[in-house]
Amino acid sequence: MKRIFRMIIFSSFALILTSLWNKGFILPSDLITFFVASLTLALVFYIILPLSKIILLPLNIITLGLVTFVVYLVILHFSGASLHLFEITEWNFQGLNIAFISIPKMHISYLGNLVLSSVSISSIINVFEQLL
Repeated sequence: MKRIFRMIIFSSFALILTSLWNKGFILPSDLITFFVASLTLALVFYIILPLSKIILLPLNIITLGLVTFVVYLVILHFSGASLHLFEITEWNFQGLNIAFISIPKMHISYLGNLVLSSVSISSIINVFEQLL
C-alpha cells in the first residue's frame, strides 16, 4: 500500500513538473481529474509496464527496450486523447541559452511532444524512486 501511495505522489509530481517546462503538455484545472490522471499514471507504472515487460520480453530483448517505450507512448496517448486526463499538443519552443549550451527555436509536433512528455514523466518518476 505504501508503494502504491508513493507511486501516486511521484506521478503527481512528474505531471506537474512536465507541465511546467513543456507548454504543450496541459494539465486539467479540475483537482479530481488531476487525481485520476495521477492514479492512472501510477497504475501504468505499477501494473501495466511490468506486465508488458514480462509478456513482451523476447521482443524487448530483440529491440533493446524499444517495445516498452512504444507501449508507454501508446498508453500516454490513450490517457490524453481518449480519457481526456491531460492534453498534449504541438508547441513552439522559444529556444534556450545557458552558459555554453544553446538550443534554437523549433516547432515540436504532436508526436515529438508525446515522446518528450513520455521521457520527462518516466525520468522524473525513476529519479524519485531512486532517491526515496
